[in-house]
Formats: sequence, structure tokens, C-alpha cells
Amino acid sequence: MPSVQIPFDIPVREAFEAEDYLVTSSNEAAVKWVDSWPAWPNSHCTIVYGAAGCGKTHLSHVWQQKSGAERLAIEDIDVTNLQGLPNCLIIEAVDHIVGRTDMQAPLFHLYNWQKENEGSLLMTATQHPKCWPVTLPDLRSRLLASMAIEIGPPDDELLTAIIVKQFMDRQINVPMDVIAYLLPRIERSFEAARNIVRKIDKLSLSRKRKITIPLVRGLLG
Repeated sequence: MPSVQIPFDIPVREAFEAEDYLVTSSNEAAVKWVDSWPAWPNSHCTIVYGAAGCGKTHLSHVWQQKSGAERLAIEDIDVTNLQGLPNCLIIEAVDHIVGRTDMQAPLFHLYNWQKENEGSLLMTATQHPKCWPVTLPDLRSRLLASMAIEIGPPDDELLTAIIVKQFMDRQINVPMDVIAYLLPRIERSFEAARNIVRKIDKLSLSRKRKITIPLVRGLLG
């Protein structure tokens, strides 16, 4: 019987460089729009939305490097002191927070402030803003008038890249035959790709074995 060791939960350092971001049909529109900054016609606010793990945060890091933007939590918006805000801002997971009615007015004031001062605002979410539980009419109308771009479900090329990147973030080089074996056998989603890599890594560490097709087959079976 093979020896089993309890793997430590080693933090994973994700790579967010622009060169690490693979462009395919599922994210091409979002990438082109982000790359077109500062020439965002008729819109100072962009909302990039898509399923968990689709690359929204990575793309926001790419724009951050390009624009010098700073990240801001909605909870940290001080409507009495907006003068000190940078010209470019990033707010993530907006749809998970904006359902709180006390968060809607600060976001409304921030939106207007950035527009009046010719700033740029990039927000990420899992759904289109029309699905957000916004009860403040003026905020809702402004969000719906913003540029909203979806990152769609991954095609084979992007799913492969996501799996490879997840392994590389863990400093693991996995043979491509293992990746090819995995593709048709997992749920076609970003979150599933992330989860299977985490499980394979944990199993490999616990059994002190290299990542091979037999190891992965045993996990999936």
C-alpha cells in the first residue's frame, strides 16, 4: 500500500502579468475593449462580467498595469472626501455587494465623481448589471448605460490554458497528455478547472507521486 503524507496548504501565487493572459473567442471582446483604454468612447465605466474564475481579476490586473489604476472596496468609499481618489479605479465583485442598500449611494456618488473628473472605472461581476439587485433608480440607470462585456464559457484552447496556468501557479509542469486526458472528462467551466488542479496537486503530494494519467484516472474514477 502506497505511503500517504498529509499535504500542507501552501499558498498559491497567481501570475497576473499581461503575457500570461491568453486571448480566445470567449474573452476577445473584453480584451480588445480593455486594450483600447483610454479611448473608451462614450463610457468612463466598464463592467466585465462572467462566471467565477473566468479571468476577470486577471484582466483587471492587466488594465491596472496599463492605467495605473488602484483597487477600491465599495465599503471604503468616503463620499465626503472623493477629492483624493486616483483617476482610475477598480472595484471587484460589485454584484455581490451592491445588494446592500447602504452601498448603493456611495457607488452612485463615486460613479458621478469619476465621470465629472474624466476618470475611468472598471468593475467586475458575475452577472450583467441588469441582474443586479439595485433599488436606487439613478444608480441603476447609470450602470445599465455603462459598457458591459461578458467573458463567456471557455473553449478548448482557453480551458487548456487555464489548467496549464493553474499548475504553473503552483510551480508544477504537467505533461500535455495529462491535460488532453483531463479536458473531455471535467465540467467545462473555469471553476471546475481550478478545482481539479487543486485536487490533483493535493493527491500527488499526499501519495508522493508524479502527476500522470494513471494518477488522474484514479482521482476521476
